[in-house]
Amino acid sequence: MSAGSRNKPVSVLFVCTGNICRSPLAEYLLRDYAARQGKGGLISVSSAGTHAWEGNAATGEACAAGRKWGLNLAGHRAREVRRSIVDGSDIILAMTRAHHDWLVRAFPKRENAVYLALLFPRRLDENSPVAFDVPDPIGESVGFYLDVLEMLKPALPVILSAALGKETD
Repeated sequence: MSAGSRNKPVSVLFVCTGNICRSPLAEYLLRDYAARQGKGGLISVSSAGTHAWEGNAATGEACAAGRKWGLNLAGHRAREVRRSIVDGSDIILAMTRAHHDWLVRAFPKRENAVYLALLFPRRLDENSPVAFDVPDPIGESVGFYLDVLEMLKPALPVILSAALGKETD
């Protein structure tokens, strides 16, 4: 059945390390983009971190960069990746090749749901360039966080289109 015709929204999960910088920015950015496209009800977007400390807020720099783009990350709280989150996600988008590989090792039964965010919907393979990694802005300036948002922006239409057209079980 096509994801766009299901009774429940397609669930997209962004994953980074601490779930306080990249993945929340991607989560809020895609959620906002989908809403502006009139498809907010068709997609559910969340985020988690491979080594997150549960309950941590997004960094001040992430919040400041988000505000400049009209995104309010003030209520974001970090979650550590766990089986229930992964199993409840139709599409899992890793920020880096290392996150992708960690997810595949930790949740081998979900391997076919794991993609690299900037490569989606193509599969990651040994020939994929490292340039598809979203750099970690922790400890960097708000400007660096804004660069991360700029890097994610072109991927939004592709992610939304592929997610809503993707066959899921």
